[in-house]
Amino acid sequence: LWKTNKKSLTSVLPMAGKSPGPFPNCDWRFNEFPNPAAHALHVTCVELMALAVPGKDVGNSLLNVVLKSQPLVPRESITAWMNAIGLVITALPEPYWVVLHDRIVNVINSPTLTSESEWVGYPFQLFDFTACHQSYSEMYCSYVLALAHAVWHHSSIGQLSLIPKFLSEVLKPIVNTEFQLLYVYHLVGPFFQRFQQERTRCMLEIGVAFYEMLQNVDQYNKHLHYMDPICDFLYHLKYMFTGDSVKDQVEKIICNLRPAVKLRLRFITHISKMEPATAPQPASVSSPAPQSAQGPVSVPLSVAQ
Repeated sequence: LWKTNKKSLTSVLPMAGKSPGPFPNCDWRFNEFPNPAAHALHVTCVELMALAVPGKDVGNSLLNVVLKSQPLVPRESITAWMNAIGLVITALPEPYWVVLHDRIVNVINSPTLTSESEWVGYPFQLFDFTACHQSYSEMYCSYVLALAHAVWHHSSIGQLSLIPKFLSEVLKPIVNTEFQLLYVYHLVGPFFQRFQQERTRCMLEIGVAFYEMLQNVDQYNKHLHYMDPICDFLYHLKYMFTGDSVKDQVEKIICNLRPAVKLRLRFITHISKMEPATAPQPASVSSPAPQSAQGPVSVPLSVAQ
C-alpha cells in the first residue's frame, strides 16, 4: 500500500517547473492539451487519483506540503508552492479539496482566535501572511488563510458556490469572538467581486451570513474593541456589492445589536430616516395653529355672498 508522505508529494508537485521540462516540444495545436503546463497538471492529477489512498488523505497531504513541511519548501518560493497546490487540488474531485474546510474550522476553533488573550497584538498583523513569513514568525492561521486564498482563486464558480452554505451552517455557529469574525471577513472578502459578477445569489447569502455572525459576536462579548473596522467592512460590502438587496434581513439584525454598533451602522438601513421623520411631528401639529388664525380672513367672502 502506497502511503502519502511529504517527500513523495513534494516530488510530484513541482514537476511542471523543472528545467528542462519533462515534456518534449511538439505541435500543441493538434494535441490533446493546449500547452505543457496543462499536460503536467493532468498527469499530476491522474497520478494522485491512482493512489490506493482515500481522497481525503491525499487532500490533507497536499495541504501539509506547505502547512507542515516548510523545511522541504524554499522560503522564497512559498507562494509559488501554494499556487501549485491550488491548481492541483481544485482540478481533483470534491473529496480531495473539501478538506480545506476542515482546516479552516480547526483554525477558527484554535485558542489563537477563541481567546483573545492568547494574542495581545493587533489582529490584522496576525492575519498578514507576508509579514509573518518574512519575519520568521510562522502563524498557522495566516498560512491557512493564504492557502485558502490560493485554492479558492483557482476554484470554479461551482466550487465557490459551496462557501455560503459553509458560512451559514458550519462557521456561523462557532464564531463568537471578534478575532474569529475578522478572520472570516479576511477569508471571504477577496472574492466579493467574483461572486457579484458570476453568482449574485451567493453574494447576497454571504452578506446576510456576515451580519448574523456579527449578531452572535455582539451577544457573546461584553465589550467590542474593533467595532470601527467591522462596520467599515460592512459599509464596503453594502455600497460596493449588495446595495439594498438584503435590507429587510439586515435591518432586523441591526435593530438587535448594542447601541454603539447600531449607531455606527445607522446608514446601512433606513431606520435613521424613520426616526427623524417622527421627531418633527410635534412641530407639524403646532403649525396648523397659524393656519387656523388665517382662517377668519376668508370669512368676509361668505359675508359678501
